[in-house]
Amino acid sequence: MLDQKLLTFIKVVECKNYTKAAEALNLTQPAVSQHMKKLEAYYGTRLIEMKGKAINLTDQGKMVYNYVQVQRSNEHHLKNKLNQIAAPMRIGATLSIADYYLPKYLNDYLQKGHDNIAVSVNNTKRIIQLLLDDELDCAFIEGIFDKDMFSHHAFTQTDFKAVVSPGHPLLQKEASVTDLYQYPLLIREKGSGTRKIFEQYLTQQNDSLLSFKEIHEIGSFMLLKSILRNSQAVSFMYEKVVEDEVISSNLAYLSLKDVRLTRPLFFIYPKHSLKSTWIQDFYAQFIPESAK
Repeated sequence: MLDQKLLTFIKVVECKNYTKAAEALNLTQPAVSQHMKKLEAYYGTRLIEMKGKAINLTDQGKMVYNYVQVQRSNEHHLKNKLNQIAAPMRIGATLSIADYYLPKYLNDYLQKGHDNIAVSVNNTKRIIQLLLDDELDCAFIEGIFDKDMFSHHAFTQTDFKAVVSPGHPLLQKEASVTDLYQYPLLIREKGSGTRKIFEQYLTQQNDSLLSFKEIHEIGSFMLLKSILRNSQAVSFMYEKVVEDEVISSNLAYLSLKDVRLTRPLFFIYPKHSLKSTWIQDFYAQFIPESAK
């Protein structure tokens, strides 16, 4: 870290005026003058000379100024190096978001050379616990969380849809949720935000998962979609999770009568975190206003 007297010297040279330098450094003018006198006493030579009201560097002053500029550049380089090995931002993400929503933001973020990050993927329940245990700094989740405990931003909105194979019998009729009950349901494991949202919807209809003929828990979206393609099962997923398969006609969205589920996806972090400013800066860089 550069000595304060050297920083004062730089500012005097840049401002070419003691008063302006004092204002820029939030010092009094006598303090600036004192710094300059001590610096010249240390080097044993005059560094600046006055010609009228103009401040000019002596030859010795030019040498000191060039030296300080090199040192300032070296310090900036050192800080950048230290930031590269500093503890990364620890980010949690649910499976849906990590695989289907984060990549476009993450690619842009990394290409711009921002701070290091470490991304952990888990279900909503586990991620929230990791946040509370200070094992994560922030997270991108789609599930339900306590808004009294976490600061949050909705970074996008997405539709939550019923998905079936392209040859499913229900595609030939105007189906309702109760029509689904005679078919197997493929659903994520307990603790998944996707599962919790669907369970909450059923509860609001005075119903539950028990109404389905069969229930199969599948923790992998790739496996889940593969089973859907080759069966008459039904599942519920965010639109982007199955977008490619629908475009290629390997799966299909099932429009349900009087059902439209649109959900926000959230960025969250513990309220009153000591890292709040750092986390907020990260979010602004990771998902800029132009990307929302």
